[in-house]
Amino acid sequence: CGFIRDLTEEKAHQAAILEKQLAAENLSKELQANQNIIMGILDAAFHALFVINEKCIIQMVNKKSCEVFGWTQEEFIGKNINLIMPDHVAVNHNHYMKHYLETGVKNMIGTQREVTARRKDGSTFPCILGLSETQQSGMICGFIRDLTKEKAAQAALIAKNKELEINQSLVMSILDASFHALFVIDEQCIIQMVNAKSCEVFGWTKEELIGQNIKIIMPPAIANHHDGYMKSYLETGMKKMIGTQREVTAQRKDGSTFPCKLGLSETKESGLICGFIHDLTTEKAAEAELLAKTRLTEKIINASFDAMFVINERGVIEMVNAASEKVFGWSHDEFIGQNIKMIMPMSRAVNHDSYLKKYMESGVKKMIGTEREVEARRVDGSTFPCILGMSEVDNGDSRQFVGFVKDITDQKKKLHLAESERDASDALLYNILPEHIANRLKEDPSHIADLYGNTTILFADIVGFTDRTSLMSPQELVVMLNDIFSRFDDLIDIYELNKVKTIGDCYMVTSIPCNELEHDGCSRVCRFALDMMKAVQAFNNTGPRHGHITFRVGIATGQVVAGVVGTKRFLFDMWGDAVNVAARMEQSGLAGQIQVTKEVVDHAGPNFTFELRGTLTIKGKGPMEVFLLKSANERRGRRSETERRQSAIFALPARSFSMFDNSEY
Repeated sequence: CGFIRDLTEEKAHQAAILEKQLAAENLSKELQANQNIIMGILDAAFHALFVINEKCIIQMVNKKSCEVFGWTQEEFIGKNINLIMPDHVAVNHNHYMKHYLETGVKNMIGTQREVTARRKDGSTFPCILGLSETQQSGMICGFIRDLTKEKAAQAALIAKNKELEINQSLVMSILDASFHALFVIDEQCIIQMVNAKSCEVFGWTKEELIGQNIKIIMPPAIANHHDGYMKSYLETGMKKMIGTQREVTAQRKDGSTFPCKLGLSETKESGLICGFIHDLTTEKAAEAELLAKTRLTEKIINASFDAMFVINERGVIEMVNAASEKVFGWSHDEFIGQNIKMIMPMSRAVNHDSYLKKYMESGVKKMIGTEREVEARRVDGSTFPCILGMSEVDNGDSRQFVGFVKDITDQKKKLHLAESERDASDALLYNILPEHIANRLKEDPSHIADLYGNTTILFADIVGFTDRTSLMSPQELVVMLNDIFSRFDDLIDIYELNKVKTIGDCYMVTSIPCNELEHDGCSRVCRFALDMMKAVQAFNNTGPRHGHITFRVGIATGQVVAGVVGTKRFLFDMWGDAVNVAARMEQSGLAGQIQVTKEVVDHAGPNFTFELRGTLTIKGKGPMEVFLLKSANERRGRRSETERRQSAIFALPARSFSMFDNSEY
């Protein structure tokens, strides 16, 4: 007896179960492969990635997270995400998550925000946090971009007055949280995945990009060879771009191109290649602006009329302008790389390096920040005067010195000419006016008038001048007066007196103004008067053609007002009763005698001999007692010098002078 059971349905059911198991295993493998692909993509990201659950426990991190924060993946997994937060943020984070789970109100999720993160070593750094939520699993994914280098770059750009505005639109998912365009391609260069940033940057939609060859985003010159590059890599395994970052040119949908930085990585399991693209348009624009301003600065420097040099800490020339070549004679290439002492005279060049070294060690500035006149040397060895102005530029890593050199050869010549003209003008003025009166007049051209309480005045006149001149030619008259008055002028210098003026044959002298105390003014005038008589005798000893001459001299002492009059031809004159009395003393005097008032006798001192002439009726004064000056004792201390100069004057021959001598022309 046998029982037969039909196993057809059972076998069919078992086969179906087996088929489902195989399908489940295949699905699991596919999911694992997809997960590997995703992890490869995430590990290729430029930024740290964290995936946490509703309890804020870390479920997944990428390699960049370990690199940025310092913990290993094993140290991260299972820890609360507040591990990477500063204490003042960490204490409230779980409360924020609880509030979100209860209310559903999103504050951070779906946004990107600048926050502060904490590393394993406790240090903090600025970063951008982008969060998104996976609806099925309830997991929250966050990308963290370290802003440390960007902040430093921003600070550097601000220091150079190149503020770059960064306004980027951030995406909401794991891949779309990236700040840069993302492309994933297979071995045939076909695009498998892109993020939202890629669409924003290039202008295509995701649907337009997926399934296309990656060379769609390349300029034709590169696109034509790209498949060949990929084939060569697959055959040889030699990596040129993969694992590196390189600056390239990309092309948008509208055909426009832009500079970008491309970073590539390869997922080993799938053979897919992931690329992040960072648009450099803004940075390049800033660099172009900086370059344009640098070139403008160079043009401005080269437009300078003065030579400019930039040297380093060793005195080596790093930059010159066009004026430097013109002033010194070397070419630009001959300057660059040479020591700055090449433009210095040897006497200064031998010590320049030691001066620079001493400054670098001590920091004591002598030339820097100042302007100084120095000598410079040209290529032909000739030297010239110049003004050197120096300043120091601190570039952080190095120190440079900028010097401007202004050739002042022409200015020196003009200054010398101006000084010569000024000296000639001063000499002419000093011949017209007493020196200190001339100096006062130069400083203040307004009226100069002074009151002198004790002044001695001398008048001298040739006896019988009118009758004598009627027998003389004009030339003979001028020659005679020039000879006699020149002798008197020399005596003026000896006794430091002031010749006020000559009117015809009248010669007027005063004791003021002078550089010494005026208590000896009267005695100096008296000695001058005695020497005048000797000078006249010396003239007569030369045998003048029209016979000997005789002078009358009158001297008085008293108060006078003195000042400068005129604007076209200055005259230092004086007025007062003493002036009138001195004139009367001369007019009422005796030929060949020096007639003085009682005040002169009283002020002259004991070293003179006077003879009482008697009482005369003086016009405007009435009866006055008058005296004749006869002689003087020698002065101590100045005797030898006075005698020497007097002897020279008295020994002078008659001076020749012709108004009609044209031999100079």
